[in-house]
Amino acid sequence: MTDPTTPNPTESPEDPASTAGTSANPEVDASSASTTPISRRRYLIAASAVVILLAVSMSILVLMQRDSPLEAARQACGAGREDWAMLGDDGSSLTLQSVGEERTGLKLEQLQCYWTELKVPDAVIAEIEGTRALDGRQSGEWEDMDASWIYHPDNGLQMIITLSD
Repeated sequence: MTDPTTPNPTESPEDPASTAGTSANPEVDASSASTTPISRRRYLIAASAVVILLAVSMSILVLMQRDSPLEAARQACGAGREDWAMLGDDGSSLTLQSVGEERTGLKLEQLQCYWTELKVPDAVIAEIEGTRALDGRQSGEWEDMDASWIYHPDNGLQMIITLSD
């Protein structure tokens, strides 16, 4: 009978690459083998979390930089002069001033452009067009916007449109 600790000359020596990571202590082998996939999973989870946070941050940034509907309407329809179509409250309000007998301002075609861009309902447009000087300030609302307006033949129409909360 042969001694099990003595190498057998007929057997080939073990390949050092095949024994890398193994030791005489099986508990050490089991713990190192199990930590490698866990650390790899932790790395993948951390990397995924970073990618998700970056994507969410970029989405929020893009949404914050997007023009409000009032700003977009002003860009589409023009302002003539600055005081004819004034944005206020960080883009959440728009004041329109039309032409009157004694005042310059937006022409009817420009007002209609704003109304189209802002999707003002026909009923509200009919109320605006039917407003007389004696009626005082009128108001209307639609979707996510509120508006108030006043009309006088000398000064034209002054309309304030605000985004609803």
